[in-house]
Amino acid sequence: MAFPSLSLGGGGRSTKPPIVIIALGGGIALALALLAMQFSQVQSLRQQLAQNRQVISRLEQDNQQLTQRITESETRRADLDKKLSALRGELASAGATLEQGRVSLDDLQARHEDLEHAHQKLEAKLEAVSTERDATKRQAEALAVENTELERSAVHLRERLALVERDFSKVREQLAQLERTPRSDVAVVSIEGPSAGETRTASAATGMTSIAGTVELPPIIVRKDQAGMTLPVRGRIVEANQPHNFIVLDQGSLDGVHVGMAFDLQRGGATVGRATVVRVRPNLAACDLVRAKTPMPPQVGDQAVQSGP
Repeated sequence: MAFPSLSLGGGGRSTKPPIVIIALGGGIALALALLAMQFSQVQSLRQQLAQNRQVISRLEQDNQQLTQRITESETRRADLDKKLSALRGELASAGATLEQGRVSLDDLQARHEDLEHAHQKLEAKLEAVSTERDATKRQAEALAVENTELERSAVHLRERLALVERDFSKVREQLAQLERTPRSDVAVVSIEGPSAGETRTASAATGMTSIAGTVELPPIIVRKDQAGMTLPVRGRIVEANQPHNFIVLDQGSLDGVHVGMAFDLQRGGATVGRATVVRVRPNLAACDLVRAKTPMPPQVGDQAVQSGP
């Protein structure tokens, strides 16, 4: 603010000194007011500066804390990166393991299918074996029954053989007695049939027969024809065992039967089979069936005619 200058030289006096003083006082007052205003402003600025310094101090503290947090966060981030890398490695390993598991699962499924197929085959075999076992069991039961029947037949045959041997001894004694008292018109032939103890005498002159026994059987007489040739041995089946293919004839060694002799088996004039002698008794012969020519096998009562030497 410009103040009015005072002229003090000899050239003259100021004609307005009060005005100058008043103006000077007003300027001072104004300056003081301005100074007061500036001082209050300075104080206000100082207060603001102090507050700003406190804010800056707080900001610096916050900055330090943020810096520490950032440092900690970076450290954590580094740890997390390491963990992430480790997890990625584990994930890759788990992926490889999973792929191997898938391959192993495919192999296991293939093996399971093979095992199922093998199991089905084994079940089929087991069923076949069970069926075969049942069939074998039935055959065993049938064989047991057949064995029982064979044992009974064997006992029956032994009894019959014992009776035949006993009757044969009786007939031999009777024959010896007849030989001691020979007669020219009587020929004696002994035979053995289903019942034991049968003896037949035939009269050469009249053809009459007499039986010393309980059951009469037709005569079976071995004789020579006019040319002196021996006629074939003829008999009949008295026992037949089809499961074992053997038969028993009522002709034996006394009738000229020997081991190896063959017989044609006839029924009603037709040949139904063939048999070969394997064992001979005086009045019986056991034969093996060689073949049967008809659906019906040879049976008791069929005729047996010698077919070979």
